[in-house]
Amino acid sequence: MAGTTPPPPRRHQKEVIVSPDFISHDWPKTPCRKGRPVHEACVAVLRSTSDFLGPFPPPASALDVGRASYSVRPRDLASRLRMAEAALLALSKIGFYLAGEAATFVATKFSNLTELPNIVQRVRRQLLMMNLFIRKTGALYLSDELLKGWISEVRMLAYRVEDVMDNFSYHYLRYKNDQFLKRLSKGINYTAIFSGISDELIQIEKEIVHVSMLKDQWLRPVHELLPTQIHNSELQFPQYSVPQFMKDEDLVGIEKNSEQLTKWLRSDTQDLKVVSVCGMGGIGKTTLIANVYEKQRDNFKVLLWLTISQTYKSVEALLRKLLEMTRADSDSMEMGKRKSEGIDSMDILKVKTELRAVFGAKKYLVVLDDIWNPQVYESMRDVFEDSKNGSCIVITTRKEDVAALASKHYQLKLSPLGLKDALCLLCTKAFPYNDSESEDPSKVMELATDTANKCNGSSLVNCPAELRELATGVAKKFVALLLEQCPAELQELATYAIRKCEGLSMAKGSSELLELANDIAKKSVVLPVAKCPLEMQVLAVNIAKKCAGLPLAIVSIGSLLSTRKLILPVWKQIYDQLPSELEKYAQVRGILSLSYYDLPGELRNCFLYCSMFPEDYPLPREKLVRLWIAEGFVVKKGNSTLEEVAEGYLMELIHRNMLQVVDNDELGGVSTFRMHDILRELALRISKVEMFGIVNDFGAVIQMDRDVRQTSAFRWRKMKNDASKMKFPRLRTLMASETIVMSIPSILSESKYLTVLELQDSEVTTLPASIGHLFNLRYIGLRNTGISVLPESIENLINLQTLDVKSTNIRNLPHGIVKLTKLRHILADRYADVKQSEFRYFVGVEAPIGLSNLEELQTLETVQSSIYLAEQLENMMQLRSVWIENITTAHCSKICKVLSMMPLLDSLLLSASNVNEPLSFEDLKPTSTKLHRLIVRGCWAGRTLKCPMFEHHGENLKYLALSGCHLGGEDPLVFLASHAPHLSYLRLNNINSKHELVVPADSFTHLKTLVLMGLHDVSFLDIGHGSLPVIEGIYITSLPKLATVPQGIENCHCLKKLWLLGLHEDFKGSMEQ
Repeated sequence: MAGTTPPPPRRHQKEVIVSPDFISHDWPKTPCRKGRPVHEACVAVLRSTSDFLGPFPPPASALDVGRASYSVRPRDLASRLRMAEAALLALSKIGFYLAGEAATFVATKFSNLTELPNIVQRVRRQLLMMNLFIRKTGALYLSDELLKGWISEVRMLAYRVEDVMDNFSYHYLRYKNDQFLKRLSKGINYTAIFSGISDELIQIEKEIVHVSMLKDQWLRPVHELLPTQIHNSELQFPQYSVPQFMKDEDLVGIEKNSEQLTKWLRSDTQDLKVVSVCGMGGIGKTTLIANVYEKQRDNFKVLLWLTISQTYKSVEALLRKLLEMTRADSDSMEMGKRKSEGIDSMDILKVKTELRAVFGAKKYLVVLDDIWNPQVYESMRDVFEDSKNGSCIVITTRKEDVAALASKHYQLKLSPLGLKDALCLLCTKAFPYNDSESEDPSKVMELATDTANKCNGSSLVNCPAELRELATGVAKKFVALLLEQCPAELQELATYAIRKCEGLSMAKGSSELLELANDIAKKSVVLPVAKCPLEMQVLAVNIAKKCAGLPLAIVSIGSLLSTRKLILPVWKQIYDQLPSELEKYAQVRGILSLSYYDLPGELRNCFLYCSMFPEDYPLPREKLVRLWIAEGFVVKKGNSTLEEVAEGYLMELIHRNMLQVVDNDELGGVSTFRMHDILRELALRISKVEMFGIVNDFGAVIQMDRDVRQTSAFRWRKMKNDASKMKFPRLRTLMASETIVMSIPSILSESKYLTVLELQDSEVTTLPASIGHLFNLRYIGLRNTGISVLPESIENLINLQTLDVKSTNIRNLPHGIVKLTKLRHILADRYADVKQSEFRYFVGVEAPIGLSNLEELQTLETVQSSIYLAEQLENMMQLRSVWIENITTAHCSKICKVLSMMPLLDSLLLSASNVNEPLSFEDLKPTSTKLHRLIVRGCWAGRTLKCPMFEHHGENLKYLALSGCHLGGEDPLVFLASHAPHLSYLRLNNINSKHELVVPADSFTHLKTLVLMGLHDVSFLDIGHGSLPVIEGIYITSLPKLATVPQGIENCHCLKKLWLLGLHEDFKGSMEQ
């Protein structure tokens, strides 16, 4: 449950707020959690099965890369195109069936089903072979429509197998758990049910055979008749060549990066430098390097550019190409002599020896463009001699593990352009310069600076008053100009300069001043944004925003606009069709697709899943991890829990620049992230093919394919009453957040395979009892809805893993919830006081009897304390995060003893029953070294923080929030500085303490956020020298006696946010002084 505590600081942001108003809150952010293992999918057969698929036209034999011709390794392309997502899920379900007792159990109980295990085995083999075939085709899938159609049929069959196996598992478990008399009373004919499942598998097997015959009947003959058709698969990927050097006027927003890179290349360091430039595809890495590279010819004797990409043949081929380039760089006589030796026939050791000789003799700059695998550089690095002459190697990559090959002091991470630069770049391309116009828009800025200087110097002392006014006015306007606020200001500036110069009498002015006035007018009018008509400027801004700072997309759309009529309807049409317009550009499509097809198979669905959320939606880490696990995308690895594996998936996508970090939590981990808009469009396109069925309006839903498997609908506000059309029998995921969900009962009654139901922030008040029939449901999200009661039928959801009912009206969980032994996360509480003025403004749910049955539970937030709670927690040793409220003095000791025994505990909240209830923490002695987050609300018995928790475990704490403590004369800052030295976040709220608080010198060296709230006794705050060296945010609120600025705060050099609210009336005057 998120409170309204002042948010943590963002990077590159400084903020000072002084106000008498403040509302105190102290609810913690959701902590980082980890989990425990569940069953592992049985798909190891993929590694051992041979390929007997027969001949198939091979992929293109060569890709033209620069001046070299590199053949493509089919296994490399296949590894990048593991079109196995659907098949692997089906194979996983079959694996569960074959590995367990279900196959033999059913076959022995029902005499007519003895063949069922053999049918399942044959289906498994067929799917496995089809999966291997798809992998073998590699990049052919991208360009061959016939092959795409066939793969689509395979995918649909795999989906059907997954549905059948889920159906079988459900009825098998029901049959196993129901006693004979109970089965009779229910009137369930299991013989008919399992016979029907067997018949459906037989039909699927026949269809698999038919689809396999289609491959032989159509694919092979067509490709034999048209052998060149499939050789164009590489056109889907970008064709790399010698880098294009752009004029400076075409470069926008990279000035600082260019300066930094040039500084590194020209530094006085004589050791060999390895520099990396990292960023997502299309961000401008190659463009940046190319233009810096061209200007280094006077600094390096040897300059070489080698594009690696994903399609390199081998490291040996790269080294031979590098040697060829070094020879081409030599004088013609020597080059002819060496070429006669024949590089292709040379032994690789000789190639390396010659390269070392070249690089050992001269100062060199080598650019290795677009590296995807760090092993490539590692295999080449021994040829790059370090002769202590200032040589340099520059690597460009999309992957952070490759970027880490460079020293951390030489790593450059590129970010999307800001709106100002994006708009300027768009207009530069949409309104290109003519030869008669200014050659460089940046010169206008230089001119403004020059004008400002002259206004203060002697050059303008004797000039006419009109010219002085013009120069001063233009200079001021350039300094204050903010493109993101109003691009029309540029138009105004240009018009202003022209009008002034036209009416200017220059009789008394010198020729230089006249030239200056004319330059101002000329260069203003040709400024790209100024050339955009006023009525088009809002649309131009929207187009720039839609491209989300990606230079490749901006340049492509800008170039397209330059060829179209400059009228509003035409531009509006391009804006409305922006994704499809970008899709037409092979380079855009190829560069972005490369990132996707390079993903390991297990990450593909995880990436596509992120596109189900709205554009620019901040994705919470923990929520997404739980959703991925529920969907079955996460496969257990070794001893790691599914949550740990999923977190690894997430970090891999971030390191590949497929996802962007938005915020980090107080412990330094990723809190929220987002998907770049252009990458999201790519994912949506692929999702449509994969039948994810992403939609955003009701009209699209009712017309959607009935067999859709995942659908997303955010912020529906208008619904039709025709709920009968909302029937999706194959639906597995329904996300309908911030939505009016009148048709939920209809969808739930028809979608028996539903796995995820996410209704957060939606206008839903009840759930139908039929939800208990959704045997496959693994995730229920009802956070911040009007739900007050969960149906008792929820006890039938035997596969449920996550139940999120935070911020609802639910007071008690159904008694039957203790039967759901696969539950991993329970998140439940409600607001008792929305204004948060009362101490107990949030209330947990009552712990149901039998809670101890949930031995797999990792998250328990929030439960009320009771006399029985400690006993129930004794068996729940997998808990990572525990939040308990309404604790009394009588319960506290027992609860602390049980919590101390939990070996994996990493987040703990303890809240008293009322503000005056004394809690003793003498028995809180955690054995878990992972307990990094502690939140305590209530009065401490003994009025002191001196307890085993801090004295023996304080060094492990990174996040600490204390509220309602009565400490007498103790200074909590002095105590915690020595007992909790590694804190990164500290919040003290409504604490009675000394009048003077002191942050000891050289203390809290890791603290980034300090929050002091409601400390009514404090009148003085001293920040000691050398303390808080990395502090980024200080929030001092509701300290009515604090009349002076905290002493030593001026030494907090990393401070980005300072909130000073609700202080003494004399504080403002003290601050001004």
